[in-house]
Amino acid sequence: MSKKTIILLFMQLLLTLNVKAQTVPDSAFVGKIINDELKIYLVMNFVEKNVTVPQQEVFGEVDGYMGCKDTAHVWTIVSSEIKGRTAHIGMINNYGSEDITATVTLEKDGTYTYKHISGSTLKFPVGQKWYKIPTKVSFKKAGK
Repeated sequence: MSKKTIILLFMQLLLTLNVKAQTVPDSAFVGKIINDELKIYLVMNFVEKNVTVPQQEVFGEVDGYMGCKDTAHVWTIVSSEIKGRTAHIGMINNYGSEDITATVTLEKDGTYTYKHISGSTLKFPVGQKWYKIPTKVSFKKAGK
């Protein structure tokens, strides 16, 4: 083998090892994550996309939903795509009149970061007011 071929093979091996080290298990984007301070949660299965939203079973299985402990209103996750440690999601409100694109990223410390990318403001009706959620929110796995 030529010196050039050996160098190319070695570089390809290093690139393959680097990609393998950055992958996360599929189970990282399955389950429930919560933010106790804001009283919001996200139920997800971005792998099998088989979550049923309580009291909305008529819509069938979806990728997940985001809810607030103080209301039955939810944002349904209708699309998701995992790329490394980040899932790109699309959500609609209960009425289908508003939509959001966002990311959910698994951080190295095991927490998750929700980040609003575009679309409507994430909000929940609580009492007689709309409770607006910040564009960046940290979550932890439920039960931890």
